[in-house]
Amino acid sequence: MELTLAQEKALNALVYFAERIKPLYLTKAIKLLYMADEQAIRDTGVPITWLDYKAWRFGPVPEDVYNKVKQVDNLQKLDAGDGVLYSLKVSDAPADLPEGLVLNPIRPFNDDEFSDYEIEILQKVIDRYGKLTSEQLVDILHQEGTLWHRVVQANNLKQQFELKSNRSDYIIEFTDLLDTDYKKAAFEVAYQSHLMQQNLM
Repeated sequence: MELTLAQEKALNALVYFAERIKPLYLTKAIKLLYMADEQAIRDTGVPITWLDYKAWRFGPVPEDVYNKVKQVDNLQKLDAGDGVLYSLKVSDAPADLPEGLVLNPIRPFNDDEFSDYEIEILQKVIDRYGKLTSEQLVDILHQEGTLWHRVVQANNLKQQFELKSNRSDYIIEFTDLLDTDYKKAAFEVAYQSHLMQQNLM
């Protein structure tokens, strides 16, 4: 099964997290992934993965990666390949643990697609947030002024989340964090390069 470059890199980042955080719940893993991308944008203007994160009730979620991780067992059975999907095992949490799915690494993190700086960001996110619960991470990402909060406010999503659905299709725009001309230029150059790589696949 084919993955985009962004999805492959994101799944590999999840392996990095799963090697270092035990137990690692899917909800927490997705939050840490978002925090790594946001931190990279704040620092340099360029995210690590180029995923699109949607504003869902419990924070930013890259829907395509989230769905693939939830279905990883089935996808592994269908896929005859040897890709990054075979690096993660997804299992139900034991009954005495509070959340649903736990991620465990099957194969080691592959750093081929990551710069030293990107790995440093992944590690910084673990050092800062790795001991927090999923609920605590959700609280941080829901604070007033965060990108998630801005999207929810601008599109009146709070009532939708309470009455109708935990999901939305509204994308969280990292470009709102590009606060210098240097970061804007870096983002544009890197984005064009990302598009070219995607088209070559």
